[in-house]
Formats: sequence, structure tokens, C-alpha cells
Amino acid sequence: MRLLYVTESVPNRDPELGDGSSMIPYEVILHLPAEVAVTLLTFSGPVPVPAEIRDRCDSVYELAPREELSAFVRSLGGLAGLGKHRRDTPSARAAAARLSQGRDATLIHGPHALFLSHEVSGPVVLQTVDPWSIRAGMDTAIAHTLRPAYRLREQLAARAERQLPVRARLLTVGAQDAAVWAAKLGRPVRSIPNGTAVGSRTRRERGTPVVCFAGSLNYAPNVDSATVLVKTIAPRVWQEVPNTRFVIAGRRPTPAVQALAGPRVDVLANVPSILDVFHGSDVAVFPDEHGVGIRNSVLEALAAGLPVVATPVAARELPAHPLMTVEGSRDRLVRRIVELLTAPELPQGTPAAVPARGPAGEVRSWDTVAGEYLAEVREAAASPSPAGRLSPTNGQP
Repeated sequence: MRLLYVTESVPNRDPELGDGSSMIPYEVILHLPAEVAVTLLTFSGPVPVPAEIRDRCDSVYELAPREELSAFVRSLGGLAGLGKHRRDTPSARAAAARLSQGRDATLIHGPHALFLSHEVSGPVVLQTVDPWSIRAGMDTAIAHTLRPAYRLREQLAARAERQLPVRARLLTVGAQDAAVWAAKLGRPVRSIPNGTAVGSRTRRERGTPVVCFAGSLNYAPNVDSATVLVKTIAPRVWQEVPNTRFVIAGRRPTPAVQALAGPRVDVLANVPSILDVFHGSDVAVFPDEHGVGIRNSVLEALAAGLPVVATPVAARELPAHPLMTVEGSRDRLVRRIVELLTAPELPQGTPAAVPARGPAGEVRSWDTVAGEYLAEVREAAASPSPAGRLSPTNGQP
């Protein structure tokens, strides 16, 4: 199998500059079987292509995105997709067209790169973590100002998605998002949930109680969650357990998140390993009120054997788990947190207890995820499609 993998940003796991979108192709590429020859076409940014990705790929092509000011103008002030217009250059369209002719199939990752599906020839699979129209709809719902502009942005995103090639197979992460997107587009969409890193957890010595929250701290729903945790939930927990410490951890915290730090609140930016945060905590709390897709941080906390208290939004699409309590009100969230912190002994989990979309008791690994992506690519390639056979020369797309 000769695969052209197109990504909207460099696949990476950088603790500061990486994100959920860059994580997926990073893990998929590294976990594809050796018989898959990968050609990577990506867009340069602040993170260089990791050495392990270069070593795994047969060829790597990096394209320079358009300057932000020029893209801003072309995208009508960001309404028509600033990220897409940064990547929509003649060289990107030409590279995708030429390289796809020499491959058995093309896999395009990320909403800002889906426009290249109109340029590639042959079988094509499109994946987006959050369908952009659904993500834009969430932004519209939580916008405090300029709501008509957000609504227009949502409508433009939906129109672009309806124009995606009929032959393309569509993938997203969450099953609920897949169902909503399929209904919007009137075509099949499959969900492939992410994998979860497994970290063994030794029982933490009971000392100062620690409650943690983890996630990308420049993502508006997570900023809201961290704010609710510190300003609303923490004071009520302190009434019962005064010495409790709260730890907010994640990449690129906004000034609003940084301002939450205080005598009993730590804000940890760009931690190299979120497992260290989970292993140093007694309870993970996710008071989310907004969000789409599957909450990876919840799965990671459970995989680390940490008790989790979550709202229904944070626990969306996750099956019941012995370490997870789902509460629909802040009163019940606080009550459960206090119960856990004052219990004689905290519940202790093992990686084998983490829910998975597979045989009971299995952790959903990235090997499993990569295999499901490959199955979609093979299904697409099973339908013959005329394509020439060109090869890259001297690393130039």
C-alpha cells in the first residue's frame, strides 16, 4: 500500500505547540504496519517534523503556508476559514494533485486541509477531529458578542462540507459528531475514536488532597471549565476540605487561565507528561459545559487509574466506568469530590479497567486506531480509480 498522508499541520506530540489534531496523524503514522509506504505532505509551522516521523515516512514534503494577513483578507476576515486560506496556495494544490497520482490512496487529515480533496486523484479518505460546521456551531452557541458573524461562519463551513467529493470516505472521532455530520451531509460518516496512552499508577500516599483538571488551556470550552472549577467548585470544596490543592494543567494557558493561579491553585503550562499530573493527584474533575467529540483527557485519567468526576458533557460518548462518576449539577459534583477526598481510601484502578470499543477490558491502543484508519483506506482503494504514477524528486512537491 502506497499512501499519501496529507495533514494540515506537522504531526507531533509537542507539549506546548502540539494539539489533538497534530497528535492523531503522529500516532497513526508511527503505528501503521511496515508494509504501508507513507508519503507525508504537510504544512510547516512552529514545530519541525519529528525525526521519528521522517524515519517512518518514505518521503516528507513541507509546504509554506500563506502569510496570515493575506489569508485574513482572502477569508473575508476569518469568516470563510482563515486556516484553510493559509494553506490554500497554488503550490499546495499542485503538490496534492501530483503526489496523489503516484499513490494507491490519499488520506487527508484536518478541516483546514479538506479542500485538497478536490485536487487529488484516485481513492481518498477525509478525517477531521471536529467537523468544522459542528465546531463553528459550538462557537456560535457560546459567543457573547458578534453572534451573527459566528452564525455566518457556521453556514459557510457547512456549505464547504456539502461540496466535498462524493467519492471521499468521511471520518471523525466522536460517534455523536459522526451521526450529526452524516445527517447534515446526507452521506455516511464513520467515527474512529482516538487511542489512549496507558500509564501504570501506584497508590498515592494520602497527604495534601490534590484535585486536577487537564486539557488544552487555549481552547475556549476548557478555559470555561477551568474557570468554573477554580471560582465556583473549589471554594465549596475548601469549605469541607480546606487544605485541598487544585492543579490546572495543559498546553498554552491563556491569560485568563494563568490568572486562576493562587495559594491553593497551581497552573502548570505545557507539562511534558500529563501522566505525572494524574499520578500526583487524588481526583480528576472535568466540569465541562461545552465541547464536541470525545474528551481524551478523561480517558487518559482513567487509563492512569485515577478517579474521575465529570459532567455529562465531559463524559460524552464514554461508557460507564468504575472509576468515573457523572454528575449533572454542580452541587452533586462538589458532593462527590468531597466524598472522594475524605474517604478512608480512594478507589484504585488499573489500565485493564479502562473502557474500550473492543473486547471487554482492553485499552484502546493506537495500534488498533491505525488499523481502523488503514481499513478505511483499503476500502477506498478497493474501488478502482484512474491515476497516473508519478514519484517525488529531490524532496520537492
